[in-house]
Amino acid sequence: MPELPETETIARDLDAALREATVREVNVLREDVLRTSSARELNRVANQRITSVFRRAKAIVMEFSRGDRLVVVPRFTGALLLGESANRPYACVTLSLDGGRQLEYVDVRRLGTLTLPTPEQYAAWDAGLGPEPLDPALTSERFSGILRGSSRAVKTVLMDQKRLAGVG
Repeated sequence: MPELPETETIARDLDAALREATVREVNVLREDVLRTSSARELNRVANQRITSVFRRAKAIVMEFSRGDRLVVVPRFTGALLLGESANRPYACVTLSLDGGRQLEYVDVRRLGTLTLPTPEQYAAWDAGLGPEPLDPALTSERFSGILRGSSRAVKTVLMDQKRLAGVG
């Protein structure tokens, strides 16, 4: 499963490549990777500009010009691949972009998920996650408090996304 370093790198690379790109068309090839969103709902991002791509916990979040957010959790075999029209055999969702590029979510085992939550659903998901390890607000004192605030094993506490987001 991609952990914090991998998802951070993916999000940064995609942000540099996709910021200000416009989604022209959405094609859902495998609806079973969608969570809380139908193929019809996912079409909301068509004709929207991508304003940023960032990581939250182990997810890659794409923000759009009308406020929508697409949350991608790649899990074990998922990948976001950017390029020309490729029609890869394990493509699940394709976003056709201006300029002829495509962003494909490819997942051989289809364990990953894509969600297009409402603002309220996104806020609830985000609020349920702990602080980010890369956030400057996570001081050594706060980190120590997270560890001391539990009687569980250190590894178990570190993997608890409610206590510390993104660590696996």
